[in-house]
Amino acid sequence: MVYLVGAGIGDSKLITVKGLECLKNADVIIYDHLANPTLLSYAKEDCLLLYAGKIAGNHHLSQDKINDAIVKYSKCGNVVRLKGGDPFIFGRGGEEVKALCDNNIPYEIVPGISSCYGVPEYCGIPVTHRGISSSFHVITGHEKKDGNTVNYKVLANLNATLVFLMGLSHSHTISYNLIENGMDEDTPVCIISGGSTEKQKFISGTLKNLPKLAKEMFSPAVIVVGNVTKIQKPWFSPSDKKIIATGTNAINSQLGKAFGHDITEIPLIKLTKLNFTAFSEINFSDFTHVVFTSENGVKIFFEYLKQNKTDIRIFRYTKFAAVGKKTAMSLENHGIYADIVPEIQSGKELGKILAKKCSRHDNLLIVRAENGNNDLINELSDLTFTDIHLYKTETDYSKKELLNLCLEDADYVILSSGSAAKAFSQMAQKNAKLISIGPSTTAAAEKYGLKIYATASKHDAEGIVECINREEN
Repeated sequence: MVYLVGAGIGDSKLITVKGLECLKNADVIIYDHLANPTLLSYAKEDCLLLYAGKIAGNHHLSQDKINDAIVKYSKCGNVVRLKGGDPFIFGRGGEEVKALCDNNIPYEIVPGISSCYGVPEYCGIPVTHRGISSSFHVITGHEKKDGNTVNYKVLANLNATLVFLMGLSHSHTISYNLIENGMDEDTPVCIISGGSTEKQKFISGTLKNLPKLAKEMFSPAVIVVGNVTKIQKPWFSPSDKKIIATGTNAINSQLGKAFGHDITEIPLIKLTKLNFTAFSEINFSDFTHVVFTSENGVKIFFEYLKQNKTDIRIFRYTKFAAVGKKTAMSLENHGIYADIVPEIQSGKELGKILAKKCSRHDNLLIVRAENGNNDLINELSDLTFTDIHLYKTETDYSKKELLNLCLEDADYVILSSGSAAKAFSQMAQKNAKLISIGPSTTAAAEKYGLKIYATASKHDAEGIVECINREEN
């Protein structure tokens, strides 16, 4: 089945419930530039991600090639064609549906919030208002070269709101044609760029000054023409900071909550589970302590327990240790409260505590990533332990184009692990202010030739927020 899904406007939370459900079940996602990258974080681990581009003047794939890709991958399971806004409002969704029908491929349309009304709303402009405008009209600002697709004579004489999409580079044509066909040159206008994102910006003026106003704005932009712009009541207060989080979904989600506004989540690493056979052969009653260095380790550990049908009561005499508060909270979700959690989140600190509290009679099971650092292990030289690797992190090269596209206007990039630092160094083609979650990540980043702008003194999501706020002030 193929699903044409409208991603809605900028903020990732503005996608529909059904659209999100489609993303979570997709085997292939073919996405556009205007779809918020954070939405791709909901995809399955083995989902194939294909970037279709579609930036004005720079189409990564032509529409014909996109149609071909949708048809080709429809044989691979559930395919989501993820499009900014709504698929059928200047999204060329109709052409994609035709390609599907021509090949007898079943499909569904999942509508999305369109920028033609959603972006003005985020700027406090109602496109209709009693006594001012009883209708609104949506017009492409990106005409074909012959210029005969828009009837400006009709538009200029409507007592209505006009909304132009993709019209920023054609603002002179819009202004000239409306005035030439009878619209008052002092008609109020408003241009909104980056609608509903943390970079949202608007500027107001009159129709005659539209080309001048457009020079101060950036794409994507919506142009609103009409008296409704005079009753604008701005309510959205963007931070004016674009922050990219590059870690796993777990840490990126924590960062989003900590910042309190939408951030761009682009996980640059993917997890591969390991050693289930070795895990299934462990006699857990042999261990006095089980030690976790990450939330991912906790997640996979309990998945493996369930898969192996291991009764959790085998841990009734076992003590649990977690590298930090978030990992401890992950344990709590499974009904286990960690006995040992360092105040400072780091493997080194956890190792020091274990070395102090445990004796040669204890036996520790260390659950961690295959390619994690050895800060914890180095502190345990006098103790008996088994080091089991339940997963490894790898660079997700499918995110390379998306990362570099988002770096163009990024203010900060957060590196929350050495693996994320390595992945960034392998894929990034543009510079950015890099924020590190802690000293071990900073050391790894510098090893890979990266320059860290600032390192959080508190090694968690809240610490990163404090670090960036400190740099801003």
